[in-house]
Amino acid sequence: MAARNLWDEIPTTVPGAAAERQLGAGLYAFRSRTRSVSWWAAFMLSLVTAFCVMMIFTISEESEWTNAILFMILGGCSFLGAIAVPLAAWFKPVEWCAVFEHGVVYQDGARSPIAGAWDEITGCQRHATDLVRNGVTMATTHSVYVQMPAGNFMVSGDTSDAREIGALIANGWATVRNRMAQEDATARMAELGESLQSGGRVAFGPFTVSLAGLEHGGTVMDWKRISEVELMGSTICVVVIGERKPVRVPVSEVPDAVLFLTASDALRRASRQTG
Repeated sequence: MAARNLWDEIPTTVPGAAAERQLGAGLYAFRSRTRSVSWWAAFMLSLVTAFCVMMIFTISEESEWTNAILFMILGGCSFLGAIAVPLAAWFKPVEWCAVFEHGVVYQDGARSPIAGAWDEITGCQRHATDLVRNGVTMATTHSVYVQMPAGNFMVSGDTSDAREIGALIANGWATVRNRMAQEDATARMAELGESLQSGGRVAFGPFTVSLAGLEHGGTVMDWKRISEVELMGSTICVVVIGERKPVRVPVSEVPDAVLFLTASDALRRASRQTG
């Protein structure tokens, strides 16, 4: 398996969880990190604070011993702080996220990995937050929030890797969702077709579909007379040849509106081919 990003350093528990869930080959690995600039910012803040306090005591004409003791205390605290901040960031639990062919795995520190296939993800949201100073975008934090039965997690960062991992997770989930939706629509269309072929009638709110035509308000309109059944904004419009006004129904009143539109279009086209 070709290494990409941080793949050589990723904990064995992450690919192990993927293998257990049969998530396929690894594609991308991401690790959240604290930037070193934050360490030096804390260090410089400590030094500036110590200098300001020393200046206050010097101006107040305290004794030299008091200044010396205070200087040693503040200097020691600044030194310890300069060491403690990067060490704390270094030993902070590392968050890992890896994208596989058939799913994703996330691990926070020594906790058990959260693993799930694409079709197990129940929600996925991506956000990009700009850090603006004086009208200039200094950085952009990319985050992706994932929900699945095994657990929820969020991956974020202001690097290109964070943007990449978010895009891979969102695209992988969307691809599977679209495929599942297409498969479901195909199965439901086949079921609807069998029902109509056997002489059945299927109701979609105020509309009733059959091979004879489209019924609305007690009137059956032959499919050959219907020129269009389309969605216009939030309204479903049925245009009948010879009628001045189309039939308009709010889409909210038509359950399974997508299936209704697909079936109506197929029946309308079939009637013209047979006619």
